[in-house]
Amino acid sequence: MKITNQQLETLRIERGRRNLTISSLAQQLGISRYTMANVINGKTDGLRSETVKKINSWLAAHPSKVVTNNN
Repeated sequence: MKITNQQLETLRIERGRRNLTISSLAQQLGISRYTMANVINGKTDGLRSETVKKINSWLAAHPSKVVTNNN
């Protein structure tokens, strides 16, 4: 399975916003540091469905704050 580009971008933004290392994010998700590093680096082909579900669950529990400019 593969995650979408939008999911990947959101994951990267949230990781940065929360100042999480790859290891700490992997621990929160319950996946290996190696797998998390591959995901963050865009190598998302061939992920196990369980890994994609864990990523989606984490993203749902940590919604990204969208900043808009209302000029």
